[in-house]
Order: sequence, then C-alpha cells, then structure tokens
Amino acid sequence: MSGIVIAGVGMHPFGRYPDKTPEKMSLHAIQAALEDSGLSYPDIELVLCGKVVYKKEGEGIDLMMKLGMTGVPIYQINAMCATGGAMLKLAADAITSGSCEVVLVYGFDKHQGMFQDLGEQWQNELGMKASPIAFATVAQRYMHEHGATEEDFARVAVKAHRNGARNPNALFRNEITVEDVLNSPMVAYPLHLYNFCTPDDGAAAAIVCSERAAQKLGIREPIRIASTVMQTASYPPPVLEPANQYSVDLTGGPGTPVVTLAAEKAYQAAGIGPQDIDICEVQDTDSGHELVHIEQLGLCEKGEAYRLLRQGVFDIDGRLPVNPSGGIQCKGEPPGASGLGQICEIVWQLRGEAGSRQVSRDVRNGLCQVFGWNHVAAVTILQKMKGDDSQ
Repeated sequence: MSGIVIAGVGMHPFGRYPDKTPEKMSLHAIQAALEDSGLSYPDIELVLCGKVVYKKEGEGIDLMMKLGMTGVPIYQINAMCATGGAMLKLAADAITSGSCEVVLVYGFDKHQGMFQDLGEQWQNELGMKASPIAFATVAQRYMHEHGATEEDFARVAVKAHRNGARNPNALFRNEITVEDVLNSPMVAYPLHLYNFCTPDDGAAAAIVCSERAAQKLGIREPIRIASTVMQTASYPPPVLEPANQYSVDLTGGPGTPVVTLAAEKAYQAAGIGPQDIDICEVQDTDSGHELVHIEQLGLCEKGEAYRLLRQGVFDIDGRLPVNPSGGIQCKGEPPGASGLGQICEIVWQLRGEAGSRQVSRDVRNGLCQVFGWNHVAAVTILQKMKGDDSQ
C-alpha cells in the first residue's frame, strides 16, 4: 500500500484514572496528535472512533463537539481488542477510495466492569472464566509441543517490565524477576498473575493522510503505512471445503491461524517479508500469546520463539525488539485504544523519539499486530520514509 502515511500520533498514558472521563483522555490524545502533525481540526475530513467496553452510546460523536462541528462524517468502531487495527484499515481504505485525504483515528476505554459479563463472580475470582482458561490452554499446548516452561513465560513478563519501566505511558513501571512472576498467584496453569495484562483506562490517536496531502500540508516526518490488513477467521462449511481449511486454531493445528492469514497479506501488500521487520509490537494479552503470535507472524520458526527469547533476540538491544513499549502487560489494556497505542510506539521508534527505550540500532520497517475476541486479527506494517520519499 503506497501513498498513505501517518502524519502524527498522540497518547494519553494508560493507567487507572477514576476521576478522569473518557472525554478528557481522548481530547488529550487527539490534541497531541494534531500538534504532532502540525494540523488543526478543520483539516480533518473523516473521524473514526473506537471503543469496546465503555457503555455510553454516541460518545465518539459527542466528543467532536468539543473540537468543533465541522460537518465531517464520524463513525464508531468496535472490533474488540483488534479495534485499533480495524480503524487504521478503514482509514486507509477511505483515503484510497478518494473520498477524503485526512482522517483522524482515535480510541479510548475505561476499565470499570471490563468483561465481567463473560463469567460469574466465582469464575472471576478463581480464574475460571473463558479468557484465562483459553489463554492457559494455548500455553499448555505450546509447552507440550515445543518444550517451553513456566520460566519461559515468566521471561516474557520480565522483558515487558524491563521495557515498561522506561515508558512514561505505561501503567506498570517496575522491573521484576523470574522469581517474582513464579511467586505471583497462579491464575490458570501455567500462567501466573504477572503473566497477564490488566484492564485499565487510556486513549490514543493518529492522523492518517495521503502522501499528497502530507506534502501539501507540510508534514515534518510522515511514516508510511506500507500495508494494513484486517482479517477474520475462516469457517467454510465442511460439505464445501475440507476441514484443513479452517483457520481458528491458535497454535497451528488444522488450518492457518487468523494472525498468519493477516500477516501473509500484509507482507505481500508491503512487498517485504518477515525477515525485513526490524521492530514489532504484538498482542501480549498473556505471556504465552506473545510467543505464539511472534511465530504466527512468521518472525521465527514454529517452536523457536522461547529459545530466541532466552538468547535476548527480542530485547530492546536485540536483533528483533518485541514490545519495546512494555506491551499491554505493562501499559495495561484499554481495548479501544490499545491497538493505536502500538501504532504510536512504532511511529516514535521509527522517528527515533522513544527516549530511554529507543532501540539501539536504526530501524526502517515496524510491525503492529492485534488479536480480538472471536478470532479477529489486524496487522499493520509501517515504514520510515527515505529522504527522497517525503519530498
């Protein structure tokens, strides 16, 4: 995908803000993105708003009244934890269609009551609701098939906290040890409390525009969207397709995982392969899924991620830094904002603006991946533009 760029990004730190409304957090992120791009709200031709948990209807449209009623179309999007990726795809499609050239994409959420309706209270307290059990089952299978251990999942959390400690936008900014993780309460074997992300509050925003608009508007350092793909799982009727065409298995059983389907399309559209990715932010709802998603993205061979983790390959100063932001295990997860939080991090990394967590070598190609409930995935590849590209 050529001709579309991110002109600016902004983020309200993720955390717990009982006295802050989604409106205030969203305005903070939007204004930061506008300031980063050098644009003003009247330059925006389309607004996409993402929220998952927050219950008030119409909040995305109501919020725009605070910035000004300019008559632009405003849509609210919900693709569960993949909402940020879904909005970026829609923004790119809108620009490609020629219907607009400058799009504001923003997401927010509040943690109160998040996912409580997915289980009874006793299930919540014992770690027996659907999500921990599903995550634990994937981790158990990964251990069985590839020889990973509880200590390997603990190392994922340790890496996350080492990175998150450097991130002012993270909820948790403390370093931990493997022993700390293993001594934290067991939620669902083999995953402990410190192996999981936590629901929280936050907002993030991005200004997406055509390269032509970026040149006309004088965007200082645009980041190209090389590709962005939204993918759902494939459920072909068994009478029409063989069973091995199913894509719902997370760990490589029959069929192709939905993350892999999205990644393959993203690489093809960008004209690169997984070997060209320099840095990535992946969905790390739990420590097991970080390793599984790295492999599903083709960034290493199946069953190899935990070994590369042991070698430091995924560290900030490693060959392929993974989740330099600390991921949502440290930032926390407001689902409407978390995907755009990944976009913010990779944009900052490609520009060299990530401060003390800046990767130690030059990076050109960055990848963002999100995965939502009921097997929805999005993969976005961002590229730093060469000097002559932005002229």
